[in-house]
Formats: sequence, C-alpha cells, structure tokens
Amino acid sequence: MSTSSSNVILVTGASGFIGAHVAVQLLEAGYHVKGTARGAKFEILRKHFGSNQKFTPVEINDVATDDFTDAMEGVVAVIHIASPLAGSQSRQDTLNSAIQGTLNVLRHALKAGISKVVLTSSWATTLDPSLTATFAGTVFSEKDWGNTSLQDLMTEGRNPLYVYCGTKILAELEAWRFADEHRELDLATINPPFVYGKPVDGLASGTGPASLGTNALPYQLIAGEGGRPLPPQLPPFFCNVRDVARAHVLALQLPKVPAGASVQDKRFLVAGPGAILWPDAVRVLLEKRPALKDRLPTLENAPPLPGPLSGIDTTRAKEVLGVKEYVGWEDTLLETIDALLDLEKTWE
Repeated sequence: MSTSSSNVILVTGASGFIGAHVAVQLLEAGYHVKGTARGAKFEILRKHFGSNQKFTPVEINDVATDDFTDAMEGVVAVIHIASPLAGSQSRQDTLNSAIQGTLNVLRHALKAGISKVVLTSSWATTLDPSLTATFAGTVFSEKDWGNTSLQDLMTEGRNPLYVYCGTKILAELEAWRFADEHRELDLATINPPFVYGKPVDGLASGTGPASLGTNALPYQLIAGEGGRPLPPQLPPFFCNVRDVARAHVLALQLPKVPAGASVQDKRFLVAGPGAILWPDAVRVLLEKRPALKDRLPTLENAPPLPGPLSGIDTTRAKEVLGVKEYVGWEDTLLETIDALLDLEKTWE
C-alpha cells in the first residue's frame, strides 16, 4: 500500500470486535487502512487482510506507551478503538490503558499533523458507573455525564463493569479536555451502549466465553442448564456492531466544529431501537430458534424491572451524523446467537 494516498486511516484495535468491522467498512468505502493489533492478534490480522493491498497491519503492543510515529506516517485521520474489555485487566491497568492510551494516541496524532480523530466511547459515560439511572425513567443525551473519580474506581469491591464504565467516563473526559486545550484537533466520539452482532469472519479469536467481549452477555441465555433462572438484567440498550462501525466511518466526513462552538458538539449517542430485555429475548429464541429450548432459562418467576426503563435520544446521530436506521433488537439478538453457536464449534 502506498501511504502517499490521501485517504489513509489508522484504526487502533483493528482485530477487535468493533475495530474489525470498522476496517472492513473503510475498505469497502475506498479508504486505505492501517490497522493496529498486538501479539497473536497481529498475526491473525496480518493473515486475514494479507491479500488486500489497501490494508497494512501495524504491531502496537501497548497503546498507552508505544510510539505511534511510524504507524501514523501518511495517515489523514485516526479512529481510536483499542481499549481493555471489562474485567480483562487489573483495575490499575484498565485505567492506565484506557486513559493514557487515549492521550498517547491524541498526542501522537497532533505531532504527526493529523487533526481528525474519531474515538470509540460509550453510552455508559452519560450516567454514573452504578448504572442505576437505567431504570429511572429518564432519557439520556449527549449533554449527560456520569460522575466518578480515580479514587472511586480504585475503591475495594468495585465490580469489573463498574470500573469499566467509570474508566470510559474518565477517558472520554480527558479526550475532550485535550481537544479543548488543542483546538486544532477535530475530535468526534461515538457512544454506543452494549454492542452485539456477528464478528467479522476469521477474526473472532479465543477459546471460550471469556474471549467474547459484550457478546458474552447474550451468551448467558444459552450457556448453562436449561430451566435455570434468568441472568441479572443489565441495561438492555444495544447497538448492532455494523451500525456502530458505520457511525465511525460517517464521523470521518463531518466538518470541524466551528470556532466558538462547544468542542463537544461531535459527541454522538448511537443505539438501536427498543431494548433487549432477557424475558423478551428468551421468548424470541423459543419461537425462532426452538432447537435451543433445552439451553434456555425459565421464564417463571422472572423478576420485575427495578424501575421504569430509561431511553437514549439518538436525534443528533440521525440529524448530524446521518445514522438514520439501525438493525432492530430481534434481528441483532438472532444474529448474535447464531454467530455464538458457530463460534462454540471452534472451542471444542
């Protein structure tokens, strides 16, 4: 690939669930892609895209400390996706990788003369890491922020999801603070809730459920003895991975926020319509995938929701970003479960 092209995009975490879909959609849209990965995932990435002249794999082992100078040579924009999964690292390493990793990428981008950066963040940045506002009958928008601190996240007893959500808040806040201090930076963030769907063929690595990322949540519905109680109801908001990837690609085309406007004007919540509540999901699987009957939880004594379900306002993503349609929750659920059943066969 010639990096003299004027449309080379660097994608960090290109071997990951979201990153691989972003890389594929960029290539389909005619971009050249440099994709980063580390360790064994770098080899998987190299083999998967090896025949594509528009893709160059780049090995980055530590996003928080590695030098991105070579990776960013000839690049016109960066999509920064690489981030630790909930519970995949110690709390300190999770915080360091997410926050320092984001700042390291932003600093190297400016050093390389790259102004346009798209950052993968999360809907979880719009509420406190306890996520209790999920069932408070509110509507989340880009104006909302959760409240946390490093001290809060290091408190003994915090569960991995709490730490992950809090880390996302702190990392995105640091990114916007950096953008505010360096107004030449053209930053956008894409903030989806739980991301589900089919991984890119050939790039789903791992040997069991621990490697699934967010798809591990719906996997709970088919993992275990049939007739067991439903899993705890986490926030049921979702976005199909292909829609999340599309939002990143669309963000590359947006003009810079005009002088005098809020630097956060390119913060976008993206979410599919409706919600994936576990009882509804089990009912759909019983109807559409009856062969799974003996693997599903019982619907008896399903606990009520702890409060009125909140919602996510995606108006700005529709009107500014151009994400007008989303894959629905039933199609996303079935696509995810089918992909998980295929993936299970590779674990044996």
